[in-house]
Amino acid sequence: MKDQEKKPFNYMAVVGIIFLIVVLVALFNMLKTTESGTVGIGEVGIGDTAAPFAVPIATSDLEGDANVDPEEACQVEGSDALRICDYFDRPLVMSFWFTKGASSCIDQQDVFDEVASKFGDRAGFVSINVRDDRDRVRELIEENGWKVTVGHDQDGAVSNMYRVGGCPTFLFFRRGGVLEEAEIGSTTEEELSAQVRSLIDGQQEQSQEASQGKKSGSG
Repeated sequence: MKDQEKKPFNYMAVVGIIFLIVVLVALFNMLKTTESGTVGIGEVGIGDTAAPFAVPIATSDLEGDANVDPEEACQVEGSDALRICDYFDRPLVMSFWFTKGASSCIDQQDVFDEVASKFGDRAGFVSINVRDDRDRVRELIEENGWKVTVGHDQDGAVSNMYRVGGCPTFLFFRRGGVLEEAEIGSTTEEELSAQVRSLIDGQQEQSQEASQGKKSGSG
């Protein structure tokens, strides 16, 4: 009997498999939002101070694009502008959302608004709509009865600055605007409430430790 011919080693198939694995790993790391550098400008990420910005409040008459100049954004005047720096005096939760290609985001803003009504006395809540039609955003606010302040990121400058690629994107900040955590994707009222409660409790613990440290130092 003749020996069976050996099939040639398929290098292209192996290369293709390796490439697929590399792509999947890269995608996993991109979606892993608890790692530094996932959101923010350049290397700004978990543990770093948020990039300042100001945007028109969606329900106001103020028109225009976002101000993302780090030297000017926090100095924008007027009650019709949402300045992120105004919320740095306590824990802050920020939601980025849009409706184009992500209709479920409207339901997620219902969840966000409900959680804000429960914890609004202990933390700040800010909702940022990205590039949707301004009139449509106003309709949604009225139809759903949202109470959270909604800023309108008309040209997407703020979402680009924070590297927002999914809807919804929730960012959790400690007092002072320090990014604690970032999450992309749908959540429930119970899950989001637990995250907000953890953020608030963690801030209180840090305040108590700081206070005890001062007492020990003065003693």
